[in-house]
Parts: sequence; structure tokens; C-alpha cells
Amino acid sequence: MLQTAIVLITHQSPPEVAAMAETWQRLNPGARVHIAYGGTRERFAELGWLDRTFIDDPRLRTRDHQRDRQSYLGLMREVAVDLQPLRLDRVLMAECDVMPLRAGLVDYLEKRRREEGADLLGPRIRRVDGTGHPHYLAHQSHPAFGRWLAQSARAEKGTVLMMVGCLTWWTWKAFSAVSETVEPMPVYLELAIPTAAHQLGFRVRELTELNGFLQPLGEMQPHLAAWQAAGHWVAHPCKKIWRQNNSPT
Repeated sequence: MLQTAIVLITHQSPPEVAAMAETWQRLNPGARVHIAYGGTRERFAELGWLDRTFIDDPRLRTRDHQRDRQSYLGLMREVAVDLQPLRLDRVLMAECDVMPLRAGLVDYLEKRRREEGADLLGPRIRRVDGTGHPHYLAHQSHPAFGRWLAQSARAEKGTVLMMVGCLTWWTWKAFSAVSETVEPMPVYLELAIPTAAHQLGFRVRELTELNGFLQPLGEMQPHLAAWQAAGHWVAHPCKKIWRQNNSPT
């Protein structure tokens, strides 16, 4: 049996964290839910969920995420230390405003990973180097951008991938290896996660069937009941779902 951790990234209040963790655990009983907490130390101490890591990284606590180059690498590094003794096989990393709509998501994602022969699965993955994508252009102007690309183990070192980073499915080997990478410049997580994995030689593949339900902007809560009835897996973003504790599951 695969050993799987669900890492939930949150800064929310203890009641919201409890509702979120309990829902994910109930829908994926074979996995271990672990909280990556980016709120205050005082709130962290009040959490009732025992599997948790306090993330003391200013690059998680950005206000303008794109311009401030929000990063999950420090978060992944700290979480990996706490998860290492569990001898995990897979990691699902999800932001707090991702709403699971049915049971068995981790089993489905592992099935899709095997079909794709992948080490990392995520939504809306595309190649952006050589394009006019604003994230790519903003990073390209940094003097250390070339050094970041040059560290790739690939023969073609210029590849830059982009994804929506709200939900990712990893092999433990890929998760651990990416967590240890070093950036010579701040790289926004939606570029850093898939590109770093690719640079290390891991296979990165898109969850195309989830693209319509994992949106970068907006509020998906009005769609939850219909999407659940139709058998869909997840929805993002649902900013207030745990606060209201009115999820359809």
C-alpha cells in the first residue's frame, strides 16, 4: 500500500483548519493529512491537528504574490524534514481554498500519474519560454535568470514551464529533490515548481481534466453542488468554504 501525505497550505483560524483537515481526511482515509501553517505562531499553537509544521518563511507570506515572487520551496523544505521519517511514496500538496468534492482523490491522482509516467502532476501546465507571457518576461529581465536556467540537468536548458500551483501530486523523490533546490534569484512558485522538477530530470505532466475546476481567479463556491452532483473531483478557489463550514461534502 502506498504511503501518502496530503499537505494542506493554510494560514486560517483553528476552526477553519479543523474543518478542512477533517474533510480531506474523511474523503481520503488511507492518506495522512499534514498542515503546513503560514499564520501566526499563536494560532499555530492553538491548532488541534497534531500533524503540522509551522512555516517561518517570508516568501510564503507575500501580499502581491506575483510581483513579490511567492515561493513554496521553503515550505516544501520544512515539511519534508517532518515527513521524511514516514517513508512516503506520494505527496498531494493543496492550498486551503481547494475544495475536495468526492472520496478517493489520491487514488485517482496515482492512477493518472501511472498513466502519464509522471513524477509531478498539476493543472494548466504549459511551456512559456520564448513567449510574451508576463511571468516569463518579468523573470527574464533579472540578471540571474540565465544562471537559474543553466542549472538544468537537461540538454535543452532554456525550458520554462508554468502552472497553477493550487494542487500538485508528486512522487516523494521528486518532492524531496525539488525542496532542496536553490534559486539564484526569487522565482514565482507557478514557474518554479514545474520548471525545477523538469530541470532535475523529472517528468511533469498536466491534469487537463481538472483545468476547468482549478481556476487561478474567481470564486467557485456557487458551482460546488452542481459539480459534486456531476462527479467532479475538486474546485478552486473557494475562499470562504471552511469559515462557513457549509461544504457540500
